[in-house]
Amino acid sequence: MSELEKVMEDKLIRQLTTGVSQWTYRPDIKTEDDLWNNLRKRLNFANRSKLGEQLITDAEMAQIKEFIRRIGTSAYKAGLWLSGEHGVAQIPLQREDARLGTISLAALDSSNVAGGTSCYEVTNQYQSSKDDGLMSRDRRFDVTLLINGLPLIHIELKSRNHPFMDAFRQIQKYQAEGKFTGIFGLVQMFVVSNGTNTYYIASSTPDQLNEKFLTRWVDQDNNPVDDYIGFAKEALHVPEAHKMVCLYSVLDSDSRRVILLRPYQIHAIKAVEQATKEHRSGFIWHTTGSGKTLTSFNVTSNLLDIPSVDKAVFLIDRHDLACTHT
Repeated sequence: MSELEKVMEDKLIRQLTTGVSQWTYRPDIKTEDDLWNNLRKRLNFANRSKLGEQLITDAEMAQIKEFIRRIGTSAYKAGLWLSGEHGVAQIPLQREDARLGTISLAALDSSNVAGGTSCYEVTNQYQSSKDDGLMSRDRRFDVTLLINGLPLIHIELKSRNHPFMDAFRQIQKYQAEGKFTGIFGLVQMFVVSNGTNTYYIASSTPDQLNEKFLTRWVDQDNNPVDDYIGFAKEALHVPEAHKMVCLYSVLDSDSRRVILLRPYQIHAIKAVEQATKEHRSGFIWHTTGSGKTLTSFNVTSNLLDIPSVDKAVFLIDRHDLACTHT
């Protein structure tokens, strides 16, 4: 007998929140108001030195909501904002007290992974509702991962007697209904699973969310990791989940979409980083069409985050590679 979806949810949340994981379960976050209120608390905490004694007011929170709703109209726009200046996503805020002027609130720091002001929370059975007249639908999302109060990874589960594609089609339906807009428009990564088949995909517009981009996880020895709990252990723990949406992604300006790296690309990047720290040299071999340019671009970007690395030289063999993925 296959596991019920509720049992799968509970097992997944237990995996994410126990042991060395830094995820905190938030069963109290169920509605959009709950999400906004939680984000307000996170912003107040992370920016207390800028805010001083005057925390975010209701009028200021209305500004923040409007800002996020504007960038949440597409995953690409959200990705641009999340990448931020020097890796910090910021929210401009005109203080209600005009004497305090305009400040920039830090919402997410891509370099501040698993430490400092970074906060990791899990919510489930979020109740999404949208008033579209006759098309109004209330939906319940399975599991969502919040980083600093921002919903960045969403997981849809189906029981083992369903194909995993049912979970993917459910996300497509939610996209078509406009559920992934506003604060949920910040989601950068979807995960779909029926327990025994698990895939991930970058968030995109409904017309671009294509099943051909679904990616299966493999470990560093190229062994498939299909079980949803195994996938959580490999790719959804802290800090890996944070890195997946902030460091192991590329923004394609031509197609205006987010690209999440494939597992072998991520393993290659980690190997280069480790070798650099140990002052070892080496090379990466990948087949034609495997995304070597994306791998090398990401390696170059991430090497600059290592304190001992002052400069990275990126050599290309043709001009078009210099401006394709920025």
